Amino acid sequence: MAITEFGKAVRKARVDTSHTLKTMASELNTSAAFLSGMETGRKKISKEWVEKINNFFNKQGHPIPKLSDLADVSNESVSLSGLSHQQQMLVAGFASSPFKPEELKKFAAFLESITKDKSAER
Repeated sequence: MAITEFGKAVRKARVDTSHTLKTMASELNTSAAFLSGMETGRKKISKEWVEKINNFFNKQGHPIPKLSDLADVSNESVSLSGLSHQQQMLVAGFASSPFKPEELKKFAAFLESITKDKSAER
C-alpha cells in the first residue's frame, strides 16, 4: 500500500529527528507495525493518535503543520462535530462540488489569504 500524505509528513519528521519506527514506537508505547499502519493508511488515525504524534514531534522541536488535516485526508473522513451549521454546509458543499482542481486551488488560496489577514490583525 502506498504511503499517505500523513505518512510522508510523519516519516520525514522521524528522519529529521533521527527516529526509526521502532524508537518512536517505544517512546509512544505502541508497536512499530501500528505506526507503520497509520503511515501507509492501513490503520485509521484517531484524534488521540494525532495528538500523541503531534506532542511527540513538538517535544522534539519539530512540529508538523496541519497534521490533523493530513490524518483526515488519510482516513478519508472529516468530522463535522463541533462545527457550526454554516461550516458543516460548506464542508458538504465542497465535498460534492463540481469544481475542477484548479478552481479549488483558487478557493484554497483565498482562504489562506483570509487566514493570514486574521493572523496579522492579532
